[in-house]
Amino acid sequence: MRIMLLVAGGILLTSLLAGLSAVLPYYLSSRANIEDVTRMIIQAQADALHHQLSRYQDTARQFTSRSEIRRQLEAYVRDEISLVELQDYTAPRLADAMRQVPDVVGLVRQDMAGTDITRIGLAPEKPVPGMSRVPGYPCKFLTLDDGTMLLQACAAILDDQGVQIGQDLVFFRVDPLMNLLRLDTRLSDGSLVWLSDNNGHQVMVGDAQQPILDDAETAARNMVNTPRLIPFNAPLNDSGWHLQAVIPGDQLHQQSLRLQALPVAAILVLAIIGTLLVHRLIRPLLRRARDQARALEESEHQLQQAASVFRHAREAILITDAQNTIIEVNPMFCSLLGYDADALISLPISHLLVQHEHLETGIRSVLHALDEKDAWQGEVRYRCANGTTLAALQTISPVHDAQDNLIRYIHIFNDITDQKREEEHIRHQALHDELTGLPNRAYLDHHLQLTLNRRRQADSERFALLFLDLDRFKQVNDSLGHQAGDLLLQQTSQRLSQNLRRDDLLARLGGDEFILLLDPLQHRDNAAKVAAHIRDILNAPFQINEHVAHIGVSIGIAIYPEHGSTAEELLKAADAAMYAAKKAGRNNWHFAHRTEDCPAPPA
Repeated sequence: MRIMLLVAGGILLTSLLAGLSAVLPYYLSSRANIEDVTRMIIQAQADALHHQLSRYQDTARQFTSRSEIRRQLEAYVRDEISLVELQDYTAPRLADAMRQVPDVVGLVRQDMAGTDITRIGLAPEKPVPGMSRVPGYPCKFLTLDDGTMLLQACAAILDDQGVQIGQDLVFFRVDPLMNLLRLDTRLSDGSLVWLSDNNGHQVMVGDAQQPILDDAETAARNMVNTPRLIPFNAPLNDSGWHLQAVIPGDQLHQQSLRLQALPVAAILVLAIIGTLLVHRLIRPLLRRARDQARALEESEHQLQQAASVFRHAREAILITDAQNTIIEVNPMFCSLLGYDADALISLPISHLLVQHEHLETGIRSVLHALDEKDAWQGEVRYRCANGTTLAALQTISPVHDAQDNLIRYIHIFNDITDQKREEEHIRHQALHDELTGLPNRAYLDHHLQLTLNRRRQADSERFALLFLDLDRFKQVNDSLGHQAGDLLLQQTSQRLSQNLRRDDLLARLGGDEFILLLDPLQHRDNAAKVAAHIRDILNAPFQINEHVAHIGVSIGIAIYPEHGSTAEELLKAADAAMYAAKKAGRNNWHFAHRTEDCPAPPA
């Protein structure tokens, strides 16, 4: 009896150790995967915060770019008008501009001596400019006496020679930033997220009730008593700002354990069954027949349990042979993709993948990785039965026989379609104008830079940049109201979009200014023809509710490379050409002047 107990105990212990050695790598892998997904979520939030802060700074610059108000400030600097005259002229026009930007709650315009020229909306009693040296991020947070938190952006006002003659301090509400600071609800229990500036001296802590302005040292001290926190740090581009978060390690640990529950239970059951089988085999020979019958019965029971795990798993499971032909799928796989199981058997797995030109190359890359390692994990896109696309985080494991010959692959994946859709929605909001749905300044800068890079590498054909400024828009906005002005901007965007080529880009800079990128441009005259066509379609009357509105458009045209070789040079040249068109009588177009270092255009 003692020997039988020792043998049974040794077999059971060996089985448990073998099972744990198999489960532990899977646990560590799933834990790493959960942390990677969490890091992707936080990085997506950091990208969205970066674009939001950049949009705030672009908005602040737009106030300084209003030429009529700037010329009045230049006249004041030259002592041609008094401070009172400047204030009377500036205040109503800046207030009108503020009403067109819902996120702006306050604005202070100062001269170079720090004297307030105009003060509109919410603003601190004695604002400090606090200009940062980081490009695109002259922003800081501040709290008013009543506890209201604001975001301050500073923008210099330059005259025509590029000399600073004043500055605008623009104050934004922080609600949009708070929405972006909130973690995914699945990760929010016991977690903390905050935004730190490029000096690390102050942070904005996301809270369910209200924003909190604090310094990094205080935030860290508040977390000292919380055990086993896992930190995450996502930079906001190259600005020096960071989105930081800490998540309790127990939360990630519990998620990983839930994934291991079924495998651990199966290993434990198999270990016990194996022990019982060996115990039965060492019984006297007279009981061997009965023991063999029981062993067959137990084996059948094991197969039934394995089949049950396969059928009821919450993950989609797909089994293919060595040639990637489908052998078996579980019900969750059919439920997610909408196919009947019988229709999938004997199909190549490539028939279920979203077709694109790099598909075969991607499949070869995955197979090569599986030859090198025991598993592969990555994002795969499946084509569902209803024609939609499902994004999956998939793990593929090869299975070999006793002679180490490959016999099949096990594919296990989770549906991350909603997560990818949410990330795409956040990116879209950060790169598109809220009113018109057109690409915004951030999208334009990125697209224009890519276009310039392609031209420099391939030295290919030219392209044109058209700067559009609507004429008589202010009269419509003042006479019919801002809602009518918004409708007019939306209808203008629709008319322009309907007359674009597939590769052209239309973006809204803000207010009544638009940019049209014509790419490619075969002939210089084509840009003039497009400008004339735009003038004609915008001269047609607009139906704004029960009113009919008439506007015009002044267009400046800059052509790469004769009018500039960088995005800044082209935009500046197109802007100057647009003002030349306005000066010539409005509702017209005008080419920019050729730069000194660019060759003359071909005849």
